[in-house]
Amino acid sequence: MNSRLLAVMALALIATSAKAEELSALDSCLLAQLRDSSNGNQTVSELRRRCISPLETAAQGNTEKEATIDSAPMAMPSGFRSFFTPYKENYILFGSMQNKDGSDPFSGKTFDIRFEFGMKFRLFQNEDDFDKTSPIYVGYSQKAWWDIAESSAPFREHNYNPEVFWDFREDEIYGREEDAFLLEKIGDYVDRIGVEHQSNGLAGLESRSWDRIYAQRTFATEDNDFSFRLKAWNVINLGNENADITDYLGNLEAKLSYRPNKRFEFNGSVMKGHHTSKYSYRLDLISSLGELSNSKFMLSYYDGFGEALISYNQKTQSLRAGVFIPIEF
Repeated sequence: MNSRLLAVMALALIATSAKAEELSALDSCLLAQLRDSSNGNQTVSELRRRCISPLETAAQGNTEKEATIDSAPMAMPSGFRSFFTPYKENYILFGSMQNKDGSDPFSGKTFDIRFEFGMKFRLFQNEDDFDKTSPIYVGYSQKAWWDIAESSAPFREHNYNPEVFWDFREDEIYGREEDAFLLEKIGDYVDRIGVEHQSNGLAGLESRSWDRIYAQRTFATEDNDFSFRLKAWNVINLGNENADITDYLGNLEAKLSYRPNKRFEFNGSVMKGHHTSKYSYRLDLISSLGELSNSKFMLSYYDGFGEALISYNQKTQSLRAGVFIPIEF
């Protein structure tokens, strides 16, 4: 009884000198057991073993749960993945631009950053009631030129590119039935048709904008290591300050992609203006960084017109290198 009395006194002292939430789980359990009159014949050692056993089991369960959480891969929330997916290109490049006529480029005399990001959103759910409209997407991409060589580091130009398009590559959605309606038949010849707006968001003499209806078709090998894409458009609206933009950028773009192995990818594109001498080229090299990074190395060269809307009628050259972000949801 003396040892039992000493234990009760010790635990009572703990209870009066600390707040309830500060008691350990073992102390709380022992207090509860000692207050139970049915445990009058139990020794303190027996009560202690009775409290320790379930605590060890709970601790083991928490450890396993924590290990499961730590080993789980990081992932974008499923709801976000269901609605938004990457679109066009996502990168950030460091370099510079030069005007062929020797004048100062808009993006800075020495050094700048060009970056681009894009996402698309499916407008309708993929359900039976909407099976004809589920391939309709809203897309948005944006390019920006950042003059980091200046002390204030101003953004010199933004090109905004919202669009709505119908993606015909989702064959499983609309089945190719014999009585397919007109849009599905169009899908036999093109991958995508859409309407897009592109502008730099400025007013007055620096305003640039145009609206286009476009169609594109991609031809690729079975393993997608080689692909060739044609994109044709018809202008439906032009800004007053760039009424002659098709003289420099035309109505057609061709893009070639080649991936010789898992590490390297080469991309090249060309546009031809209505004037026979107005050609514009872009060449990109994309290389994997292995396990060092989730991103890839990118080297990009541009020669021609229209790298940015603000200088659509000036022939420029640029060379930039940086990070290509192959986002996967």
